[in-house]
Amino acid sequence: MAITLALTKIVASAAEGKGMRLRSDIAEPGWTFWERRTLNIHRVVGLASTERLVRDARTLNAELRAALTRNFKRAWWRGIAYGVVADVGTLTLTPDDLKTLVDVYENEKGTMQWVVLLSGDTPQATCVHTWIEGFLSPPYRAILQALSDRHYRITSVMKEKTGLLKFLTAVGDARARTYTGREAFPEFRDPFLDKKPAASGSKTSAS
Repeated sequence: MAITLALTKIVASAAEGKGMRLRSDIAEPGWTFWERRTLNIHRVVGLASTERLVRDARTLNAELRAALTRNFKRAWWRGIAYGVVADVGTLTLTPDDLKTLVDVYENEKGTMQWVVLLSGDTPQATCVHTWIEGFLSPPYRAILQALSDRHYRITSVMKEKTGLLKFLTAVGDARARTYTGREAFPEFRDPFLDKKPAASGSKTSAS
């Protein structure tokens, strides 16, 4: 599928709003990357067009992560997180399938924070974000809002915390509020998650 100039501008605007810069020096077929890398933070947003038919979430997950890890390496002293917008044509995924694309925990290979899947020429976006608010959350919301403004149907889901993680983050948040008045692990807020389908079916949401 071809990536349009309008879509590139949407993703670029969202990424650049967080101080990320275009990596025009990376020659990964079908991909465009924006990156912010400092001493303490390393974040990447990718825009991809699949070159062959992808039939399932497992294959898609492997292909997206392979392209990212080929071009960006995690330093031992800081983590790295990704957000990806990908045109996957007619691929249809269930909410559970979508949740396999993102991570609950930080990991040594890079944490996938969110994925936005587009359906070729159809104005439809199927999206998933992990449970925590992060550096890349504002670009995700900005991309979804820009697509919605262009009359895309948005289906948005969130990957929930595990039982153990719920306990650990509750303890951490309680301690942080005592000392700083703020949560240590703020949960992601998705303005599209709880929207009810309109009568015409112009917008959908799932949980």
